[in-house]
Amino acid sequence: MLRLSLLFCFSWVALHLCNSPCSAEFIIQVNYTGDQTYKPLFDDAALRWQSLIPGYRNGFVVNRTSGSSATIGSQLTTLRINASVVTIDGIGGVLGSAGPNQYAIDQQSFRLATDGSMQFDVADVTNLVNSGVFDDVILHEMAHVMGFGTMWNLNSVYTDGSGEFTGAVATSFWQSEFGQTGTPNVELGGSEGTRDGHWDEVNGGAGFTNIRDPLGRDMRYELMTGWLNNDSQGSPFISNMTLGSFVDIGYQANFQAVPEPSSLLFASMAGVVLLIPKSLRTFRKTSGNSG
Repeated sequence: MLRLSLLFCFSWVALHLCNSPCSAEFIIQVNYTGDQTYKPLFDDAALRWQSLIPGYRNGFVVNRTSGSSATIGSQLTTLRINASVVTIDGIGGVLGSAGPNQYAIDQQSFRLATDGSMQFDVADVTNLVNSGVFDDVILHEMAHVMGFGTMWNLNSVYTDGSGEFTGAVATSFWQSEFGQTGTPNVELGGSEGTRDGHWDEVNGGAGFTNIRDPLGRDMRYELMTGWLNNDSQGSPFISNMTLGSFVDIGYQANFQAVPEPSSLLFASMAGVVLLIPKSLRTFRKTSGNSG
């Protein structure tokens, strides 16, 4: 777990608050090193998230951690990610790591990731590419760099060990999109890289949750659960609940229109195509005193 020290010096311009809610475009800037074969996958993931998360709810920086690329007194626009595919420990060990390592605080007291990293072991990447899932893995891990599961505590929407995400927007979709009561369930099983940072599913991802969206998709196929399961359509889905969780930690979101069940072309999910324990992919949680 990283300990981040906040830079407490305030610029005079930080005191000039917006008369109306600030907002700015959200840009994911990927600085990729390594085998250039994989660079387009990182670029595609960045574009996908930018299409779904177009900006910040406020984003006007009033404070930041000491190593953050954000500027106090300016509008935050960019999340900078250093990404690489390198040699780590060979096949079957540590797949990699991903997470934010610096953040800013905006006028509405949201802690927003400003800098982060993604690293994957080239030995394991080969298998992921051959299985056709490396793009999904990158998309998943980039969400962690953005703050999914890694900035929850700092934004007071989750307490480790509670198993309940308390953000209001994600909760509204947990109820309307998935027909559930209460607040969204967070994974408490698996290793440190899995628990307290993903939506809940059957431990190990080995069975159906019987929690389904209006399209009939079981929660086990949601991108941000703890284990990667591909459905009959060949790829995990991103729910409005996941997008709502980003709104709960300071972003804007383009929520997706969901067809009525009667218009579906399929009624049930096929068996598991691939199962990857996401606990093999470690991510770092950021923490620190907000001051």
